[in-house]
Amino acid sequence: MSAVLAASAVALRVLVSADPAAATVASERFDARVAELTQAVAWCEAHADEAGRFEIVLAPGIHTVLGSVQVPVAIPALSIVGRGGARVVGGIVEPKPAWVEADAAVLARVPDEARAHIRAWRLPASALARLAGPVHSGHGVSVAAVHSELMVDGRPLELARWPNEGFAEIGELIDPGSVPRDGWDDVPAARRVKQPDRGGVFVPADRVRPMRWKDEADLWALGFWNWDWSHEQLPIAKVDADTGAVTLARPHTYGLATRGKFFVRNALSELDREGEYWIDRAEGVVYAWLPEHGEAAEAGVTLAGEPLIVLDGVRGASISDIAFSCTRGTVIAARACAGLRIEGCAFSAVGARAVELDGTGNVLARCDFRDIGGTGALLTGGDRPTLRRGDSAIEDCNFRECGRILRSYSPAVVVEGVGNRVSRCAITRHPHIALWFRGNDHLIEASEFSEVVYETGDAGAIYVGRDWTAQGTVIRGNLFHDIRGSDARFQNAVYLDDMSSGITVEDNTFVRCNWGVLVGGGRDNTLRRNTFVACTKAVSWDARGVGWMAKEIEDPASSTLLRTYAAMPVASEPWKSRYPHLGDYLTFDFGRPVRGVFAGNRLVGTPLGSIDDRERVLESGTISELAEGELLEARAAEAVASAEKSVGPRPAIAR
Repeated sequence: MSAVLAASAVALRVLVSADPAAATVASERFDARVAELTQAVAWCEAHADEAGRFEIVLAPGIHTVLGSVQVPVAIPALSIVGRGGARVVGGIVEPKPAWVEADAAVLARVPDEARAHIRAWRLPASALARLAGPVHSGHGVSVAAVHSELMVDGRPLELARWPNEGFAEIGELIDPGSVPRDGWDDVPAARRVKQPDRGGVFVPADRVRPMRWKDEADLWALGFWNWDWSHEQLPIAKVDADTGAVTLARPHTYGLATRGKFFVRNALSELDREGEYWIDRAEGVVYAWLPEHGEAAEAGVTLAGEPLIVLDGVRGASISDIAFSCTRGTVIAARACAGLRIEGCAFSAVGARAVELDGTGNVLARCDFRDIGGTGALLTGGDRPTLRRGDSAIEDCNFRECGRILRSYSPAVVVEGVGNRVSRCAITRHPHIALWFRGNDHLIEASEFSEVVYETGDAGAIYVGRDWTAQGTVIRGNLFHDIRGSDARFQNAVYLDDMSSGITVEDNTFVRCNWGVLVGGGRDNTLRRNTFVACTKAVSWDARGVGWMAKEIEDPASSTLLRTYAAMPVASEPWKSRYPHLGDYLTFDFGRPVRGVFAGNRLVGTPLGSIDDRERVLESGTISELAEGELLEARAAEAVASAEKSVGPRPAIAR
């Protein structure tokens, strides 16, 4: 055997353990034993030419990472694997912190009813430099990391806020502030207005409440300030305790409106119920009204703002069987990787995005995501101008309670590029869009979506919008259920928004959904062989391209649709053959929903809804069955049970 072949057959193993003599690993053969993951990676890099494969084993227990672990390209076929419940955390985690009584000066600022319950935990001095307060975040704002959070027994507590649940109303709008959105370059030049930034001023409907906030030094407000699909967290510059007026330190993208709603957070004066906390970052002390038995439970504070593990251009690596938690930012950032597999991992109590997976032939499998501040997983791969496929996948994963801090436009799953796949996943309890795709030729199949789009409107469990060229995606064999809403707020199971075109929605089951599918005027869309049970309506298929949106697609200089169309080589191969109708979008029936197909769909206790342009959208083979009351409930239960058999199983992940 040649020296090269001999080296490729050898695997070098490194143990990461604070206790190398631990019984679970003491008898195994390791080529090195180190205390930290960074040391293990450095050892592998130093010996990269001595073997064809490397394995880093994380021993049972907690492994703390406060700065990014950079995985070099030079390490061949690297596997990072957890053993016996190995955990990687981006903060302080203690089995039983020394909670003590809070000092009198702090208790004096807490509501009377809470004072007997507040406990204090002084963090090590080394943590102070990494503690972070709230940050500007929201729709259209890039956020790498959020504020430091308190975790108790593995779950994040709530940063002290008012109101404790839901949102407060704006009682009086004094000044909407400037409107940055009016100055964006996609606004026609004749209507474009740019103003100096000016924060809005308003009085809450409860005019007395702001009196509590007069001594708060770092007060923030998160609101759906105008439209209920666009949230933004903004700093508060001033509170007038006499009038109740609240002045924001910066403008909301769309300006404030009286229909807006908000809540205030990071207020010690609002630490008034079980499950809330506040951190004195200057002193390094956490104050909390702990949940029952919380004082005896494990607790942690998130500190790391950088990705915990970074892989750039790495090939053939794997990360498996590790529980990641307690961090302010991203857990794994993989960029331009090939053949990377992340499997059997759990991600919880993460502040921003959990996983970024970019490249070719990568797989995220059998992972569990819970209590994620923003997006659970971003999957990108492929090249749009050449339609080169990414062939990456997310499969057999569960996503629960994502988007808990970044409330809008932070889907549980984002898929971008060309030719990627989401299979056999479940997404539940997400406030806004559950899965957003961009690009071409993706497959979204055999997955379950439930209890999503519950906080916002004008959104869908699956969403795509404003790109004629994002064609070829198939949404097939999925189950959508219990996605409630109203006609006024446009909550949908599948939303092909603002002229999205060339999408196929087939063989799906929709049960107890507000609207099954909303097609926003696009072309070459097909809805076939779907079943709708106990939905408010099956479909709303409009013709906005010749209606209210016509003025938005007139100007090539400002129209997002026209600019994205011009950016892709639609008249060249392989585009010309792959999407033969794209070439007539600007010349044939401009703006109309041409070549739309609604065929062979089954409606049980569900009205069809509306198809605005029946000359260009052809309906055929619709089967309608009347059902109501207990019969309809029974049919809905049967439909869910039947569909669940085809979208599973999804193996449980050990946490």
